[in-house]
Amino acid sequence: MPVVVGSKVRVRVSGRRLAGYVTATFTEQSDRRLLPVDGVTGSAPVFDEELLSVCRWTAEHYVAPLSTILKRTSPPNAPKAPRGTVATQRRASAEPDTGSDTYLVSASPHIRPLVSLVDAHNAQSTLHIVAPTAFEVDTIATALRDIHDTRVVTATSSMPAKDVTRAWQRAAHDPTTILVGTRETVLWKLAGGGRWIVVEEGRRVMKSPATPTIHVREIVIRRSRGDRTTTFVGPLPTLEVISAGVKVHEPPGRRWPVVEVVDRTEEPPGSPLITGTARTAINGAVRDGKRVFVLVTARGYAPAFRCRSCAQLRRCKVCGTAASTDGACRRCGETLGPCRDCGGSQFAPLGAGVGRLVDEIASFVGAGNVGDAGARRKVVVGSERDLVDLGPVGLGVVVDIDGIAGAPHYRASEDALRLCIRVAHHVERGDRNRLIVQTAAPTQPLVRALVAGDASQFLSDEMAVRTAAGFPPVGSLIAIEVGTESTQDADTILRSAIAGDAVLRGPAPMRDRSRWLVQGRDLDRTRIALRTAVGELRGLGAKVRVDVDPVDL
Repeated sequence: MPVVVGSKVRVRVSGRRLAGYVTATFTEQSDRRLLPVDGVTGSAPVFDEELLSVCRWTAEHYVAPLSTILKRTSPPNAPKAPRGTVATQRRASAEPDTGSDTYLVSASPHIRPLVSLVDAHNAQSTLHIVAPTAFEVDTIATALRDIHDTRVVTATSSMPAKDVTRAWQRAAHDPTTILVGTRETVLWKLAGGGRWIVVEEGRRVMKSPATPTIHVREIVIRRSRGDRTTTFVGPLPTLEVISAGVKVHEPPGRRWPVVEVVDRTEEPPGSPLITGTARTAINGAVRDGKRVFVLVTARGYAPAFRCRSCAQLRRCKVCGTAASTDGACRRCGETLGPCRDCGGSQFAPLGAGVGRLVDEIASFVGAGNVGDAGARRKVVVGSERDLVDLGPVGLGVVVDIDGIAGAPHYRASEDALRLCIRVAHHVERGDRNRLIVQTAAPTQPLVRALVAGDASQFLSDEMAVRTAAGFPPVGSLIAIEVGTESTQDADTILRSAIAGDAVLRGPAPMRDRSRWLVQGRDLDRTRIALRTAVGELRGLGAKVRVDVDPVDL
């Protein structure tokens, strides 16, 4: 049988036929205990030595079994080599790339810079464009097919298995291929070694929510080390990209249209969610025939409140997180109590879900002029997910920036700025076209950055804050979640595994599980110990989720 590194094979283990992956071959008898191979699945290996090295790093970094990572290199169906190729053929070396990783600051859907990057590619290795959603994959692929026609293939989790497998085969064996795919394709084998373009790496969807919580950015940076480079395209680079030494290229002048800040502390308590200034602007835009987009931070209840007496934003007195409707802080669990500024005990919501905003706006523009994203009205009320296919507008309104900036995680301010910039990029340049941001904290750094039209100072200050706290990208965080029935066992096992190599906080109670947070400047040794500890817990029947560099704390 033509067995090589990367071959997908069938092996019997304790009477059960299982799928396996060949990670090494030997020229003579090995002293290791090896099981016989019953057969080979498909005619093409799904990874090579170089990709295997990346998979080993990924398994260690994300505290996951290697087998789980190797599965992500394989297509849904049996991998086949196109006619005329040999399964044992070595990868052809791509022409060395002497450049460096770059980040191009651009507005969605980024078609112009993407077309230029693809045109400049030397076609000696598969070009892989990773985009956040299936809609954006289709939009980018459609634009590229107008120029490069059949070279462009797509792969998303919503496509049929046979089509995804066909795309894998093209990307793995034809170096002229331009593959446009979602995050699930980031560990695919690429002909000629591959080169990557990552679209909006800062979006949450670029990180897998399930264990292993792989982030596209980290994998691509690891894969591009050596003689290949990666280009990132998006509205705002993350601090992780900047820390990795990626060169940021920004267009000259103001980065986004004019931003008008509405100070909610000047509004009397109990005022409507849409301030008088925003109401006047929405009416004027509708009268002029312009489209309006009103961004809400969540589809549920308000994520932020202000005191009815002094109008200050309600925050936790310990960690500063914006307070929700609960009596305890959603981040650290501290009892919230009265307003920390004036002692008041009554609070008014600063935001709400889509339905409530639609009803409020309908009261002054008419029900026929406003609706959610699916209604296609003059005034569209939606959340972040509705920005993908929004199109140009004349006016943007962010109802509650404080709810995003005060979320219970260390990336909250950066995420809030990125989201506002994305909304601003949909606002067409023109007379009276602008983005309106409502806030009860008008002096916060992200608001100053929005008004200035430049995020460089904000990013520099935010990096200083992260450095002082030891948060990524300076330090590392690992969240471990275990079912409540195994809390005691988990606490004992985790504390024994870490044994002073890092700081372990927890357990913190969640709905049906308990959570621990591991923090340290360098967690390389800790990750190895945690793999053993997590395996032990799962062996005891516990449900375990490991989230490396978690988005939410």
